[in-house]
Amino acid sequence: MFIQGDVLAFVSLLIGTCVTAWALTLAYGLLFPGKCWVAQQEVSANPWKCIGRGVLAVLTVGLIGFVLVAQPSPVGKLLGWVVLVGVFSVASLGMAGAALNAGERLQKLAPETNHYAAFSKGAAILIVGCIFPVVGWLGFAPVLFLASIGAGVKALTTHVIEQEPVASAETM
Repeated sequence: MFIQGDVLAFVSLLIGTCVTAWALTLAYGLLFPGKCWVAQQEVSANPWKCIGRGVLAVLTVGLIGFVLVAQPSPVGKLLGWVVLVGVFSVASLGMAGAALNAGERLQKLAPETNHYAAFSKGAAILIVGCIFPVVGWLGFAPVLFLASIGAGVKALTTHVIEQEPVASAETM
């Protein structure tokens, strides 16, 4: 039997998880714009390669992390959690690239929207889509997770050359 407190706790957990994931996606996008741009390009150009790369990363590195977490040794558990946090960090980087891609498509539909608002809306749409019952849980979220890991791996293995800002006439 469910009581109102259980339902309220579950709804609060969903809202808190969504807000936290949204904020983490925005943070990655704003802190690592070059790497997120690479992830965005990879998600839009090669989505199936991203999913395949994500499956490969989960089956290798993720499996190693889960095996280490299951060890009785505290050091093994700690190393396992470090590995799993690394996997989720790579997924967050790829998710920021996917959100940039979604934001770019939203910006094409509404050209008056600025870049940050489109990126923010794209992240929110992807995250809320993952909590949609059944279809989101079993279809959209796993595919997005695997594609995000694949895009994040590609972004981390690609060297991005950042250009120096050009001085304008007013600053001279």
